Amino acid sequence: MTTLSDDSLDVVERLIDEGEARRIEQIRIVAHLTERGQSTAEATHALQAIEDTLAALRCRWEYLQAMQEKP
Repeated sequence: MTTLSDDSLDVVERLIDEGEARRIEQIRIVAHLTERGQSTAEATHALQAIEDTLAALRCRWEYLQAMQEKP
């Protein structure tokens, strides 16, 4: 039987995986813009937002993991 924590962990893990894929793509976009000599300001801002979101998701995952291990 899965618990709410198990389901929540699964959801957060999926979101982290999706966020990592977005982060990789955004890094490629920044590199492409840099190569073309174009402004990377907006792309860099978007990358930072993705990284901030990933950091928050990882904190949430750690919290849920700790709660699951709690007796």
